Amino acid sequence: MKTWKRLASGLFALVLLASLSCAALAAEAKTEKEAPKPAGQFSQWFPGMGVNPEDPEASEAVLARMGTAIQQTKTVGGETLTLNAAVWDGGSVRLSLTAKSPNFPKEAGQYTWLSSEGCTARMPEEQWKAYAENKVESESAGLSKEKRDQWFQYLKEGQGQTGELRPSLHLVSREGDAVQLSASMLLDAYLEKPEITLHIENVEITGQGTEQPGTRSGEYLLKGPFDFTFTLDKVLSSVKYEGDLQAAIKKMPVRITSASISPTQISAGYALDVKGPVNVIHRGQDPVPGATNLDMDKDLDMRLEGVWTKEGKYVTCSGFSIQGVMTETNGDPITGHLGQSFPYPIDPAVVTAVDIGGTRVELSGLERPAK
Repeated sequence: MKTWKRLASGLFALVLLASLSCAALAAEAKTEKEAPKPAGQFSQWFPGMGVNPEDPEASEAVLARMGTAIQQTKTVGGETLTLNAAVWDGGSVRLSLTAKSPNFPKEAGQYTWLSSEGCTARMPEEQWKAYAENKVESESAGLSKEKRDQWFQYLKEGQGQTGELRPSLHLVSREGDAVQLSASMLLDAYLEKPEITLHIENVEITGQGTEQPGTRSGEYLLKGPFDFTFTLDKVLSSVKYEGDLQAAIKKMPVRITSASISPTQISAGYALDVKGPVNVIHRGQDPVPGATNLDMDKDLDMRLEGVWTKEGKYVTCSGFSIQGVMTETNGDPITGHLGQSFPYPIDPAVVTAVDIGGTRVELSGLERPAK
């Protein structure tokens, strides 16, 4: 039996999608004076992903390696929507869009919440079948053949594809009759150059994210429908590590067992290197006699602070983080994970070490698994 106990300082998610929207909103809240000037077109299309203030060209280069310029424009009923570009990090796709209409609700602005229930993304049938096969093969370790077959059938038929690829829309900024939108969806790199058809319809305003006078729920920002078909030409996938590297994090003996670095975030897995029975105390729970009792908020208060690059530069991770601890009742080690987002896009291949709670952990002590 496994029990998860989590300490979260924000909406960072290792499953990516929550962090996409939250990080974008946080970055967009910066004023123009605070934000470094983008060095190129992709940085302008995706301002919420951040720009390296010391080297804007490097940020643009990373985005370009994972970016596809699309620039398709559709007009329906007086509304014009342009799909500018996409960036794909091997786990998720972000889309940049510009909408123009004389009928936007006057209160709609940067902190407006949107419902994307009428929006879908799909691949051609044969491509989706191949994607689903690769996904099940890669992620079904430990499942029986019957369970794998059931999962594949679910993905291949009915609402499997629209449920997996459902895009989420966010309003980034507004200037008069033009608004900048971002969309995000999960998409693993199980297929080369997938063709995507994006359908956007009835984008409803659901409220405001601040205490400012809000827009009435039920009004539409865009009605559409709009359809765009494009091919994702480029992807910059995560770099992954595995192993059993001993370290002391805030005097706590642990073994670093994994690390995954994408262009936008990093995560690390660990196991406590403590002998004998261990009990994790969370939010005032009573200690267990005869066991090593560890307080979740004190003993296990570890945070992924930043990373070092090949050039020796230290990059402070900022934004949203998450810590998770899994307790085992069968005597197996207590394991956990740490995650953090980057302040701007980074080439995963240049990251050489990670800062966990003030301890430098060299990734060279882990191994790159065979593909």
